Amino acid sequence: MPRFSNAEEQAAWSLAEALSEKAMACMREAEQAAENFRVGKVQMRRNFKARGLSEVDADIRWSGTTRAKKALADNGWYMSQASMYNEAAAAQYAKALYLKNCEGL
Repeated sequence: MPRFSNAEEQAAWSLAEALSEKAMACMREAEQAAENFRVGKVQMRRNFKARGLSEVDADIRWSGTTRAKKALADNGWYMSQASMYNEAAAAQYAKALYLKNCEGL
């Protein structure tokens, strides 16, 4: 963490850190949603295989379930949120560095 010379610079850096943490939390949620989708798909394949049906049939059936649709929607939502927070954090980091570099002028 760089040394801060004024409160505005420190506030921008602190906000960037908080936004970055929020982005990481969203990424974890997105990863969990993707894992939920994968686990459900594997489970459906096992069930279909036990009944002598193909993986393709299992994948088609799984993709139409509410759980699969929710997992995909959650993944998309959290990925977009993570992207938004990362962009906001980058802007705040840039602001903090700008303020640090402008102080000597």
